[in-house]
Amino acid sequence: MTAMKVALSIDNDGNLYKQNLWTAPKFVIFEVFPNENYVEYTKVEEKDNPWSQEDESVICDPMACEDGCSDQVKEDINHLSEHYIILEAIKGCEYFLSNFFCGNIQKVLENANIKICPYPLFIKKPEIALNNFLISCYTPKNSRN
Repeated sequence: MTAMKVALSIDNDGNLYKQNLWTAPKFVIFEVFPNENYVEYTKVEEKDNPWSQEDESVICDPMACEDGCSDQVKEDINHLSEHYIILEAIKGCEYFLSNFFCGNIQKVLENANIKICPYPLFIKKPEIALNNFLISCYTPKNSRN
């Protein structure tokens, strides 16, 4: 099996970021190496969200709904295009583990062939969320990191 990359959004303390992943301060990327006997992974890097470098000039929607922005703002091509900058940080990943994302970021990740997978909401650490994800994907004889 070939290696795959998995991304998660984190806060400045290294805990899972539990809001819309597009607004996360940072992303952590792991590389996963499965084989027939076990699954190994390594933390490749932490990357700042490209928007954290900006002057918050993104289109803000005062009428934000449960799915993030209102339907009117979601249809704004400029607003949708702002979401694509996230790919600068997570390009090359096959999976993004998150429970919190808006419709626009879902569209962006689908267009980039990045699958969004949930993790149990009580999990706070990215490594534990990754382990939970790997358990659901693989049934190796042994696991180590």
